[in-house]
Amino acid sequence: ASEMALGAINAATDLTVGGSADLTHSNLTITKGMDRIAPDDYAGRYIHYGIREHGMAAAMNGIALHGGFVPYGGTFLCFADYARGAMRLSALMGQRIIYVMTHDSIGLGEDGPTHQPIEHLAM
Repeated sequence: ASEMALGAINAATDLTVGGSADLTHSNLTITKGMDRIAPDDYAGRYIHYGIREHGMAAAMNGIALHGGFVPYGGTFLCFADYARGAMRLSALMGQRIIYVMTHDSIGLGEDGPTHQPIEHLAM
């Protein structure tokens, strides 16, 4: 579902800059026609943040505050705690940022209980 929704959004505007915290192929945040941003090529619209949810959310705050772009980033819901401080600031500043939180179920079990957001669903 995330790939379908982001595909429609990315096709409708070139203002989006997407990314993922090392889960691109799991949360399907890269869509057709989006080139990756690389150290020697900034023409793309997709950032591979690596395993750093807080860094991703903080960078998206900076991108949004700079203006001109609508950043989005994805990770598993159970890892949202790592980004919580930066996500809180996004909300307090009223920034246009899209957080794509996937695997929000105990029904997805291929990665085991460390990747199942049981306590998050109770909040």
